[in-house]
Amino acid sequence: MAQLQHVEQYKTRLAKQFSRAAKQYDSLAGVQRDIAADAIAFLPFKCSTLLDIGCGTGRITRQLAERSDNIIAMDLALGMLQHASEKDEDKAVYWLQSDAEHLALATGTVDTVFSSMALQWCASPKQVMAEISRVLNVKGHAVLAIMSDGSFSELEQVWAQLDNQRHINRFHRSEDWQQAAQDSGLDVKLSKQCYQTWHPNLRTLLASIKGIGANVLKKQYTGRCLEASPVLSRGTLAQLETLYLALHGENHQLPLSYQITFLHCVK
Repeated sequence: MAQLQHVEQYKTRLAKQFSRAAKQYDSLAGVQRDIAADAIAFLPFKCSTLLDIGCGTGRITRQLAERSDNIIAMDLALGMLQHASEKDEDKAVYWLQSDAEHLALATGTVDTVFSSMALQWCASPKQVMAEISRVLNVKGHAVLAIMSDGSFSELEQVWAQLDNQRHINRFHRSEDWQQAAQDSGLDVKLSKQCYQTWHPNLRTLLASIKGIGANVLKKQYTGRCLEASPVLSRGTLAQLETLYLALHGENHQLPLSYQITFLHCVK
């Protein structure tokens, strides 16, 4: 029961953080846009009912609407949904607040599931893929782009030079997602790609993560309390930036890597 409460607390923090990021998300989420565009290329040209898991501001949802007769845009963050639905002038999209690990949809009700840069925040790939398989009808497709192990590796390596605290989320491996999909009864094609963003300083780099709501750390449950995130001093941040430049900098620019798993699944 305590472990479940811990997971729910994490999801609540995650939803609040992404809700706060809604208004500025699109202006900061350039790499997310590029990843989604590459994921869309795997979709069937036309479908009847499409579920967009982790729709965020609806920027990609509106592109998906051109490929589907009916579209359900789902997100955990109510603030994201409110911001997205305000822009939906023709009311062509059904906006749904729900959890990817417990989809609020009946079994076999959609023929296509799409998700880009959302599922990495879920605790259990097995539970996520079981739910996706459940809501898909026979011969349905799922196209998923997921941040995976190795993302933010530069930042993680630099932090490791300073202390033994965990500052970066641990993401599941591509193989974990592939196995979870196969275990749920889906045929899977897997591909991987690395994307990089470049930043003039550490402040801008960290802001690119925080500004899109992606700075919520999955704190470990110890059985007694949640781990506290360490407070970062100016001195620590300055030291971090110096190390970052020394280890990874190019032309006074700092890279940040996103390791992306693309899954194309068929039921």
